[in-house]
Amino acid sequence: MKNWLITLVVGLCTCVAAFCAFYAMNSEPALHRAALEKDAMAWLRAEFHLDEAQLVAIKKQHDSYGVVCGQHCVAIIAAKGRAAPAAEIAALEKTCVEAMTGHFRQVATLMPPGEGERYLATVLPRIKDHGHEGVPNLRATP
Repeated sequence: MKNWLITLVVGLCTCVAAFCAFYAMNSEPALHRAALEKDAMAWLRAEFHLDEAQLVAIKKQHDSYGVVCGQHCVAIIAAKGRAAPAAEIAALEKTCVEAMTGHFRQVATLMPPGEGERYLATVLPRIKDHGHEGVPNLRATP
């Protein structure tokens, strides 16, 4: 009985140590900090390995697109509010998705080689069936 208990304790300690080592080796503190602070630009920088110049260029692109995005949101909300025909709402939503897609593609061109493709693979699926109930998110489940 004594050997069984010792074996169990040693096994549990080994599992905990392996988990901690794996977590420490694969953890990026900048990503965790960005997630906790809900800072999309900090997340973008850490996740896609952006230098300062790339981050500044993307931030400028993001800020200018924010105005366009806001206009699309207002138009869609107004159309839904006045019970516009479904075809009109669909056209506004299509315009919104096309604009987001274009924006994301422009952002991807400002990233390091290889990172832009990975960025597009992350964000484009989020807008394919976007319900226009709010800003698309990057959570693990859409």
